Amino acid sequence: MSNNHSYLGNPELLKMRKVGFLASRKISSLSVLPTFDWAVEISKHEDIVVVSGFSSHLEKKVLDFLLKGKCQILLVLARSQYNAVPKEYVDYIASGRMTIISVSNSPRQSRATAHIRNKYIAEICDEIVFPIEPVGSSLYEIFENNKQKSHLLCLS
Repeated sequence: MSNNHSYLGNPELLKMRKVGFLASRKISSLSVLPTFDWAVEISKHEDIVVVSGFSSHLEKKVLDFLLKGKCQILLVLARSQYNAVPKEYVDYIASGRMTIISVSNSPRQSRATAHIRNKYIAEICDEIVFPIEPVGSSLYEIFENNKQKSHLLCLS
């Protein structure tokens, strides 16, 4: 891992089994319910860390389900670390259940920094879950390059 990354939270989460979740901004409506079902199920597992940028609409909805469960959460920012941690994350970070990693010094997320973030997620995770095959998306390269550890929730 690069020295340019900044960490806030429990570094032990990086040693656990990590499942990446990557969703495009544009998704099929057929993938929503299977994705929510997956999020509810995986949220029950204390021994799993779900890793995502939680920046697309679907990723944010998944984070809502995960926070209600017991799984560990690694939020990867495609921008510099927060100046002030969002109040909804403070208790999760304090309890050691959430870690925030920044993979860029940029003050704002860009397409380029999002790509860096998504590649980082793919590199550190034991498996990667996509709601649907990301054909035509910037995630497609990551999906193709990580087929051995990529899983689809919906084949619509």
